[in-house]
Amino acid sequence: METQQPTELPPYRAILVVDVKDFSGRKSRYHEKITREIPLIMENAFVRCGHAELWREGIGGTTGDGYFRILDPIYLPYLLNPFLGALQDELVEQNSMAPGEYGNLRMRVSLSVGPVTDSGEDLLGDGNGATRIEAHRILDSHPVRDILDRSADVTRVAAIVSPRVYEDAVLSGYAAEEAGEYVEVETQVKTFQGRAYLRVPKPSGRLLREGFVVRKPEGTEVEENESRAPATVDAPSIQFHGSSKYQSGAGVVHGGMHIGDSYAGGPDDDR
Repeated sequence: METQQPTELPPYRAILVVDVKDFSGRKSRYHEKITREIPLIMENAFVRCGHAELWREGIGGTTGDGYFRILDPIYLPYLLNPFLGALQDELVEQNSMAPGEYGNLRMRVSLSVGPVTDSGEDLLGDGNGATRIEAHRILDSHPVRDILDRSADVTRVAAIVSPRVYEDAVLSGYAAEEAGEYVEVETQVKTFQGRAYLRVPKPSGRLLREGFVVRKPEGTEVEENESRAPATVDAPSIQFHGSSKYQSGAGVVHGGMHIGDSYAGGPDDDR
């Protein structure tokens, strides 16, 4: 039996993942257009909140019904505040101009931080690790899905962050947010189980009456699927409907990040 030897720890990275609610419930003819527009919306949100440079940092790519970015963890506080609020505002503005067939976009967002393989050269195998798995699992957990199910359309963003993100960026004060703006929940998706924290920039609907967490009836199970990680897409820049003043010509799907088989696949059916 081969004796394992110690090795260097991969660099720490912040992982931001978003996906669109009810993606597969929309007509197939609009799937490609929505997939191409998601990174443009994210870029606009970074510009809106005064941190356009973060869009040019790190690496990222499409997940089919969403998008991911892997960034230096020094930017972690900004990914909470002001980015989440800016994404909420960007979706409100863009949805007011988009036609109903593929408009009315609402997003779940997850944020995790920890060791992630990163050669710095965008090689096959970059972007892997338990931190990456955590980001996708909590994004697909019941608590954050339930937030959008029980809120009105005015709630465009429901975010969920890992305990490490909450401790390092929120409790530390670096994100300049109150700890009481986050609600602790238990998550369980496939073999993953752990704590996480919900953040909703603009609560509405039943959330205002019932709170962020509703106990599931005993004996019921919620089927939760994996958030699909990026398949490389080489797509030209396209303009989001309505020509927002925040748009730039750099709104492209930045592929080039190769992810292992554990993330491969298309969008889940319940999106």
